[in-house]
Amino acid sequence: MSVSGRRLLDEITTQIDRSTVVACDVTYPNANVAFELGYAVGQFKRVWLSLDPSIANAPRDFNRSYLGLLGLGYSSYENHRELAESLLADAPWNSSHEVLLGDTYRERRPHSEDATLLYVMPPISTDAVIAVQEEISESIFRRNPILDDPREFANPTLEWYADKVCDADGVLVHLLSDDHRDTTAHNTRASWVAGLAYGMNRPLLMLAHAQFVCPTDYQTLLHVHDTAEQASLLFRSWHQPFDIRPRRPRRPALSSPRVPQPLQLRDLSLGEPVAENEVTRLDEYFVETSAFFEARSADVSIFVGRRGTGKTASFVALADDLRRDRRNHVCTVKPVGYEVDGLIHLLSERWKAAERGFLVESLWKFLIYSELAKSLIESIEARPIHGQTTEEEQALVDYVTQQSDVLLSPFSQRLNRAVGQLRGAGGLSDIEDQRARISENLHIEHLGRLRRLLGSALHSRHRVAILVDNLDHQWQAGSNTQALSTLLLGLLRATQEIVGDFQRNLERRRRVNVAMTIFIRSDIFSQLEPLATEQDKWPVRRMTWNDPDLLIRVIEERLSHAGQSTLDAKEIWELAFPAAITDMPPKRFSIENTLPRPRDVVFLAKEAVAVGVNRKHEAVTEDDMLLARKRYSNYVFGSILAEDDPQRLMMESILYEFAGSEREVSKADVLSRVRQAGVPEPDNESYVHLLCDVNFFGIRTASGYTFSEHENERSVLLRLAEKLAIENEWGDVWFKTHPAFYDVLQIE
Repeated sequence: MSVSGRRLLDEITTQIDRSTVVACDVTYPNANVAFELGYAVGQFKRVWLSLDPSIANAPRDFNRSYLGLLGLGYSSYENHRELAESLLADAPWNSSHEVLLGDTYRERRPHSEDATLLYVMPPISTDAVIAVQEEISESIFRRNPILDDPREFANPTLEWYADKVCDADGVLVHLLSDDHRDTTAHNTRASWVAGLAYGMNRPLLMLAHAQFVCPTDYQTLLHVHDTAEQASLLFRSWHQPFDIRPRRPRRPALSSPRVPQPLQLRDLSLGEPVAENEVTRLDEYFVETSAFFEARSADVSIFVGRRGTGKTASFVALADDLRRDRRNHVCTVKPVGYEVDGLIHLLSERWKAAERGFLVESLWKFLIYSELAKSLIESIEARPIHGQTTEEEQALVDYVTQQSDVLLSPFSQRLNRAVGQLRGAGGLSDIEDQRARISENLHIEHLGRLRRLLGSALHSRHRVAILVDNLDHQWQAGSNTQALSTLLLGLLRATQEIVGDFQRNLERRRRVNVAMTIFIRSDIFSQLEPLATEQDKWPVRRMTWNDPDLLIRVIEERLSHAGQSTLDAKEIWELAFPAAITDMPPKRFSIENTLPRPRDVVFLAKEAVAVGVNRKHEAVTEDDMLLARKRYSNYVFGSILAEDDPQRLMMESILYEFAGSEREVSKADVLSRVRQAGVPEPDNESYVHLLCDVNFFGIRTASGYTFSEHENERSVLLRLAEKLAIENEWGDVWFKTHPAFYDVLQIE
């Protein structure tokens, strides 16, 4: 290329625009190649990939970066002659029409009603990521941010990204510094998404943590930030010039009759597998379970479930359901993140056991009371001009406004500031001094007055619901699980006290009908249980999906609300999906090839439709379903990596040891493979348990192989399996790999 005096990015993209074929070598992870490949896909170019498998880890790196994303193969070579011969033999210029994105992505499509942002997030909650999320929550995108969070939704596919980029009013791509963990894998994928967005002509902002050596291609697009504040300012200055006017609804109102329309596969929108990305539509097709109905009327509830079982969906649906009654007030506590290091230092100080408990419970009381006051003031300010404010409400507004620096800042800032002010209190020798320091810095005296004002302002409400989610989001690789356990256990203990305090009618403290619901991951809750006393008194509601009919309902509710067709779910199953896949009806195929979670069955069905649309099929074919299963298998492989032990991080190496294995394996074989993966001997047994907990393995019992629903059931099943192995002379405890992993690990 002649680049002298020319903008590199313009010259590179111009050459791609002029080309019939874009050939990329993907032997090594390379951000420039990823960006150019994404741009070529967004420009509907025929792409051709090559890779030298003799380079150590090259095939594995390709699988991690591109296989699940694009579903493409590559041409192998070991020298320049083989590379030339492969290119000439494939002759991709003779099949230039075989592009990855179908015509539906070329057409102008209606955008969502609200301004939409696609945020490609790193897998690490840095201060800058937290600050940007808080900035998003206050921006024009606050109602409809699409978060591409690899911890929640691993391995999105090409069609998912293309849909989101097409719908987005802006795309924000956040890169990690060169020193961060998982930098190469994340930055390769993020660079590809940036190239796709640039190729599809969407407004694009690229941010990177310092220190970062910027790839040549997108130097003019990238902004490197040293601090979280800089990241916030960069995002704010980028999106403020946007002039996005309100758009008409893309779907008819629920009350208006549907105009009869024939079924079209391209209109069959099944929503999002991740509830965070479909807040505005979830109420249309949320499936209400028994746990949901119980939590709606209980004073205290603890929702416990694995990733993808519907905790956040229940959180959103419960809030929407309670808000429909105007006599209620709903306070949702869902921080985007918080700084953990300061908390770790604080809790590691020399506290007496009683004072540590007092500290954590007082901290939660301060955070919950201030969050409730903040939410009530926001609801008062959101009233129309003619709406009346009572004297009691105005008294609360006046008081909180005076204390705005303490009570109105975002949750993470309040927590971080309180932790910082309490540092050193644990080193005080006198217990009374410790308590005084806690009371002073957590504004206990303010909380008493705040409680009185809240009681006066809320006592006439029929129900005041406090819903808490996302507090376990910091439980990730490298995190101090002991400190986080102390924090979360303190919340569970403080919940009963907070609810009891509001429901008592004391002098100058009016009674309020407060209820609290907490949502927490099953693997984290299992670590909290041994630390707690009186576990049997905890109002735990397990979120499990052991009923196949209930899982099918999740799909059918979405089918009933998809597109403009007046057909019911049964008719759509018959018209849109094949009669059989590998001799199984589509419903049974969907259940048997996915883990028993709503997120998984939605992913498979959505991918099948996306593949069919991209191939210009009038209905999903058997081949479409099989390709969707392969993509799902890559997705689920990545999703269980997010459930790895954050202190050990050996899950990926262990899973690859089962590539090509038999479906049924003995415990001795499992332990051998775990050791071959490099896991230290003391951790071998815990990884066997974890493989069962994430449903990679089912456990052999008298009635066949059973996949445990939670950690307590797994413990019982393993003990039972050991007993049965002796009685029935099986020789060992036996496990069976879930069919969801057959494709990705090439298990026959």
